[in-house]
Amino acid sequence: MSGIDRSPREMNFTLKDLETKNLAQSMPPLSEIPLSFYILAFSFFGTVIGGIFFIRYLHKKKMEDGLSKLAKDQAQLVVDSEFESRNLEDVDREFFLELTNTKDPAKHVPIIMSSKKFEDTVLVYKESQRFKNSNLDKIYMLRKGLQFTFKNTKADFICTQMLEPGTHLECQILLKDKNVVFISNVLDSNEIELLLKPPKVKNRPANMKQFTELHCKIRRENDADYEFQLKIIGQLVRDLNAVILEHTTNIRRLHIRNSERLQLDLKMEFEITTGRKFEMDQQIELGKSDYAKLPGIIKDMSAGGIKIELKELPSDGINREDVFIFHLPHASLRQKLAVSVIDVIPHEGVSDIHCEFRDLDMLTRMKINQFLHRRKLNMEAA
Repeated sequence: MSGIDRSPREMNFTLKDLETKNLAQSMPPLSEIPLSFYILAFSFFGTVIGGIFFIRYLHKKKMEDGLSKLAKDQAQLVVDSEFESRNLEDVDREFFLELTNTKDPAKHVPIIMSSKKFEDTVLVYKESQRFKNSNLDKIYMLRKGLQFTFKNTKADFICTQMLEPGTHLECQILLKDKNVVFISNVLDSNEIELLLKPPKVKNRPANMKQFTELHCKIRRENDADYEFQLKIIGQLVRDLNAVILEHTTNIRRLHIRNSERLQLDLKMEFEITTGRKFEMDQQIELGKSDYAKLPGIIKDMSAGGIKIELKELPSDGINREDVFIFHLPHASLRQKLAVSVIDVIPHEGVSDIHCEFRDLDMLTRMKINQFLHRRKLNMEAA
């Protein structure tokens, strides 16, 4: 009627037209989100993160426990191996655990391998409430069982408890402003005291109780010289005549050195042979073989060797490694001494033969030093 079309018109409107265009529009306002949602969300993420770290911790701990067990097993293997190689008795092994106050083999290894750490452990034990006087013998036997003795050059010489019976010592005492030197040997020892053979005066044991201490020196081959002082605490005079000395840990280590060289001008008749023949004759007592004789003069001597002066050389000459054999008078030596030629120096119609001693044991070296010391005193007094 008015020219307007009022008939129904088709519309293209669907539910998709009600969907939000982005995520922010789909979320309700923050003020409308309940607190419980935040709590649950943080709890969930915290649990996940904590679980990750806990799993990593368990894995790391498992690895550490595995490495710790491996190290412990290896340390125990070392301990057992050392005990077996040293033939340590079961009773000593049991006391070792008591002494160290631990069953951890990792702590046992350094004590077994070091005499110093062993003695430190002994000192701690003696000062602890666990110590018993009845265990003193066990300490002494354990030290010996672990081979912490003076003869074992791998063990540091820490205390005189390491000296075994039969060990020779060079001893000195001060008598009327003079040093009296004598050789003695250890008769017996325990953890507390040391028994030493006294020197003889007019074929009778000297009274050592009049002195307060004894100065001692000892050499360990391929190692060093050691000196120490032992306090005299008594003397046995009946069944076993022995000086009773108190042990010490105050030991001074010295570099091995020969004694000073002393001018002698001592006439001597030598026996001479080649080094090879001498080596072959070592099974025979020294001095029993028949060698060529040769007169000469010992011009000087030390504990390391001698210098010989010869006016005439043998027909076949003298070569390096040749051996001179001789008896040193007034030196209290039962056997003859042997020296090897290291150099021949001719001059002014004579020849100087420089030699070094062969195969000297500690006792022989001590007696040579004593001989030189007496000669020096006599020369100074003359």
